[in-house]
Amino acid sequence: MNDVKVLTGRIIDSVHDEPVGDGAVVIENDRIVYAGPRASAEIPAGAVRYTCDGATIMAGFIDAHIHLVGAESVHRSGDTPYDLLLTTVRDLCDLVDAGVTGVRDMSAFGRPLRDAIAKGNIKGPRIMVGGRVLSISSGHGDFDVTKPVAQCNREDLTGYMMDGPEDCYRGVRQQFREGAEFIKICATGGVSSAIDDYNDQEFSPEELRVIISEAKRHNTYVTAHCTGTAGTKAALKAGIGCVEHGVMLDEECCQIMRENNIPLVTTLSVALGLADMQNLPPHMLRKAQGVKEAAMRSFRLAREYGLTVALGTDYSNSPNTPYKAIGQEFYSLTRCGYTPMEAIRAGTLHGAMLMRRAHELGTVTPGKLADLVMVRGNPLEDIRLLADADNVKLVLIGGQVQKQLPEVRHGL
Repeated sequence: MNDVKVLTGRIIDSVHDEPVGDGAVVIENDRIVYAGPRASAEIPAGAVRYTCDGATIMAGFIDAHIHLVGAESVHRSGDTPYDLLLTTVRDLCDLVDAGVTGVRDMSAFGRPLRDAIAKGNIKGPRIMVGGRVLSISSGHGDFDVTKPVAQCNREDLTGYMMDGPEDCYRGVRQQFREGAEFIKICATGGVSSAIDDYNDQEFSPEELRVIISEAKRHNTYVTAHCTGTAGTKAALKAGIGCVEHGVMLDEECCQIMRENNIPLVTTLSVALGLADMQNLPPHMLRKAQGVKEAAMRSFRLAREYGLTVALGTDYSNSPNTPYKAIGQEFYSLTRCGYTPMEAIRAGTLHGAMLMRRAHELGTVTPGKLADLVMVRGNPLEDIRLLADADNVKLVLIGGQVQKQLPEVRHGL
């Protein structure tokens, strides 16, 4: 017997520039079968209807840059891997409550979390697993120089260090052993690095060649943490498939990205707000000062070049980066000159493309999986509505209700 649901309200489908003012989305089991004007909808008898006054129906949000490890979470109960895994399970609930129905995760927990969610054992968004982030020793992923590299690689839940081409073969293959569906590297240093500067270039040309060729042999791509310009350019010329952060892009970077259809992932809320965050270590505060304006220039330039931009946050559910406010990233993109519709596409359709699931996710169109949200008001008029989980009234993943606030009325 089919499970039929109908959502009514304004529809922003992430395909057309204009919304459907009085729309309906018909769902059978886990798929959308109709999305368009309510007057044209054929609604089967027995369908359960969901409506909320003045609300907008959208594709579920996709965060293309996250690390699900719980180490900075407000819910953290301890420091062992077991504590952190359980913390992350709690964090996943906050993500769903904020309207996030899909993520690209870079951590050691990605595979078991993905599989537990898929089996229905825990609540959470769909996860594309990236494994741990690959770095050189003394690079962006080297946070404890008191321990040998081998010990760090055994214990670190977020990073994995490699030095030399042979080590790169082993490190990339280790991530695939742990369930990675794509590979993330550090092409440059970073603001949060304990040792390097964000202008430092990390992997050598030969190391980059090994990493990228190994990913291609596994039919996937390499994405790169990119802050400084020189390291970003080297990674682009070596053949990476995606740029994370892109804080200091120049015209040559953007030209390469446009010619090769290389997308850019945002993390702008962190970049624009870093200097104002509380309790940051001194080395981060020193480097944070120049990041805001550089990031805004980069994303304005990316828009001029017509680059595909996907929304990512780098949020960790810390007091500075709460998942409840993860939708702040939509507003941050508009601060760099993007329209609300461009920001919405970045957080839906373009995220689905990076997850390699644009055929199933990212738009409110027939045939797609019913990963949907219903939000208060009209985000095209006020994009900041998406920055508060309390404004997300209804969340469905695969047609199943994951969140429903009392304002959403439902019945036959």
